[in-house]
Amino acid sequence: MKVEDFLRALQELPLTSPIELTGGRPFVVLSPHPDDESLGAGGLIAAACAGHERVEVVVLTDGSGSHPRSVLYPRDRLIALRREECARAVAHLGLPDGRVTHLNLPDTLAPKSGPAFEEAVERIVRIVDASGAGSAFVTWGRDPHCDHESAELIARAVRDRRPSLRLWSYPIWGWHLDPAAEVEDPAPSGFRIEVTPWMEGKRAALRAHASQMTDLISDDPEGFRFDEKTIAPFTGPYEYFFEVPA
Repeated sequence: MKVEDFLRALQELPLTSPIELTGGRPFVVLSPHPDDESLGAGGLIAAACAGHERVEVVVLTDGSGSHPRSVLYPRDRLIALRREECARAVAHLGLPDGRVTHLNLPDTLAPKSGPAFEEAVERIVRIVDASGAGSAFVTWGRDPHCDHESAELIARAVRDRRPSLRLWSYPIWGWHLDPAAEVEDPAPSGFRIEVTPWMEGKRAALRAHASQMTDLISDDPEGFRFDEKTIAPFTGPYEYFFEVPA
């Protein structure tokens, strides 16, 4: 089906509550980079934390690829900054200390197979087991970013090892695909949740990712920054989650 049809169907998914989506059970959010968790699932995380549900966030990569030519923020400093931003962001969502795990894979090099892939899968399986998670949420595998593709493959492998785990996708860069392009996925089956009650915390979480939202890092002309168009899908009243087919 065409991207425009897929995204239209996504926006027309039935409305449910956060607790109905998760069944009131713990869940894991897999974020390819420090910020995807706040963009695509910040409202869900905030709602769960407000209801004293357990949430675990797993950040796959170190985020070092956003400003590769910055002199003011060389790689190690950028990694440290993005980790600090993530900590501040999830705190705004209400996530307690100790509920974020950084796998520290190199940005743009999240594996799709091999030993590093298997290690990532095993670490997430341990988090699923320790938390009692009934579901996991991961970026859409059709997002046009290699790390987002890897994230879904890793999440699928986790589900293969724990078949009772319900796996959901949330789109990030998929919102900006060519509307006329074709996607191989079937029509999305899932839900949207209204996040208006938690938007104050979500907005604060997004602002906490200042390296991605502002000109904080100003010496890399090719560095990444969200603009009004790219941030728009994440500032509305709904978040969207659809099941990852087997």
